[in-house]
Order: sequence, then C-alpha cells, then structure tokens
Amino acid sequence: MAFTHRSVLLLFAFLVGCQTISFDVDYFQPPITVSRAPARPITNYSLYNNTTLVKLGEVKAQVPSFDGKGLLLASWTPHVKGATARPTFVVVHGGHGLVPTNFASALWLRDTFNANVLVLDSYWSRGQNENWATRTRFGANMRVLDVIAAGKWLQDVHKVDTGKMFVMGDSQGGWTVLRAFTDDTFINGHMKGLYRGGIALYPGCFSHGTSTAPSLSPYTAPVIVFTGGKDTATPISECPKGVLHSASKWIHYPDQTHGWDSANRGAAGTPVDGECGKAMNVYNKFPVCRSNATTQDMQRNIQSFIEDLLTRPAV
Repeated sequence: MAFTHRSVLLLFAFLVGCQTISFDVDYFQPPITVSRAPARPITNYSLYNNTTLVKLGEVKAQVPSFDGKGLLLASWTPHVKGATARPTFVVVHGGHGLVPTNFASALWLRDTFNANVLVLDSYWSRGQNENWATRTRFGANMRVLDVIAAGKWLQDVHKVDTGKMFVMGDSQGGWTVLRAFTDDTFINGHMKGLYRGGIALYPGCFSHGTSTAPSLSPYTAPVIVFTGGKDTATPISECPKGVLHSASKWIHYPDQTHGWDSANRGAAGTPVDGECGKAMNVYNKFPVCRSNATTQDMQRNIQSFIEDLLTRPAV
C-alpha cells in the first residue's frame, strides 16, 4: 500500500488482521502557536489563584512537544525535597481545557502522595480554548502524543522515577488515559516503561477503530476507571464492553453526573456539595453536579490503587 510522504510527515503503519492502521503523527501534532497561558481561561477563573496562590507551578511553555516543534504549556511542581525517587502524576484536562478541577486534583495528589505533579495543557498551546466537537485532530491521539512528550521530559530532564509515574485525566482527559494504555503497536513503542498506570475519571470511551475515534483496550498497564450513571456527556452506553471490563478496576456511581469532583469554588476553595451547573459545551450543555461523598470515595479508591501498585516491583 502506497502513502504520500510530506517532508514533515511521520507515518507509522502496522497490520491488525487484514486491516492496515496508520498513525499520522503530523496530523495529530497541530502547530503550537501560543507561548503564554491566558490569565483568565474559557470559564473566566483566575489562573493565578489556581496555581501560584496555592503553591502550584506557573503555567508556562516548557514541555517539548512530541514532534519537537514547540513547547507545551504546563504547570510543573516538583516536591520541595527533589523530584527523584517519589511518585509523579501528570494531570490531563477535559474538553474545556484546564479548569480549577484539574488544579484541585493536582493539589490532592501532591499532598496525599508527597508527589511531584505536572498539569499539562494541550489546547491553549495550540491557540484553542476547547475541543467540544471531540472527534477531531485535537482528540485522543493528539493528547496521547502530549502525554508521551510529558513523560519523556520528566524522565530525561527531571529524572523522575518512571516506575512511580502515573497519568490522571477527566472526561476527554480520561479518554486520553484509556487510549494511552491501549495495546497499540505505535503507542506501546513509546509508552513502554514510561508510566506505571492510569486513572480515568468519567472518560469519553466511544471507540470505532478510526483515527479520531480510535480503538480502546485491552490495556498494557493497570488502569482504574470511574463512571457515572447520570452522565450525559460521556455515557457508558457509548463504551464497547471491553473498554470498561478490561480495566484493572471499574467503579460505577449510578446516581452521579459528569464532573462529580468539580472544584466549583476554585482549586483551594471549599466546594459546595450538591451544587449543579451546566457545561459550556455548545453541542451538549450537560449537567455537572458536585458530590463530596462520591469525590471522597473516588479518592479513597485512587489512593488504594496507587499504594498497591507502589508496593509491587515495576514490570
């Protein structure tokens, strides 16, 4: 089968049965056009209040992209006693871009595990605030390349222990986690030995075997998945059976909407339990209802999942 090669195109092809599947790196690396984060992102919160004020690193251009053609924006917060020999978490956002919930997750991970945390941006860096259309070049495959790029940077520059490195994402970020650990020849070649496992919160999990709705599962490393029964943004009805059942652990909350862990008063604020709002997504203004009890149960399960893995030798 012949392919047209552009000078900047990296095209990887492999066979699955009789079907040829390609990973067009050039297509899934939209240009990085922005070198500074917005002071007030799409939901109009203060970025300063959710990073510097709560002692998380400034969001700045610092992570070399997968194709080496720019720097992704990220907030990097190494432990005060050094980044080596301790857990590291990469937090990836959903379709609204980075929001206070992502920074609240980073704070919880930092404090619970005495960890390093990197909050990674995929949209602002490319001049885009959101990805509401979802099945575009800004979807799971692009995001996985960003996760790989972040892991390599942390490994090579900051000398983190990859046997203790995890990636956590919500919504489209959760979709990214599922794709990152899917048994895929191209992805495996870059992910192997880079991350210990993944945490997917209310993930998108449509999977049609196409480049913008790629295959998900089985997984090459431990993955824990959380879903909500009243989630109309990423309903489990969209998930092929194996996507959820292939996870190391799948926890379903029948009465929960999308975003039950919403930091509805900012990363450091006290969230209002039971408060509901509507997403800004122009295609689907789905409900988001905070639940303290569900968030605490989710956190207990994440803590158990991580601590169990950290007691085992890295494979």
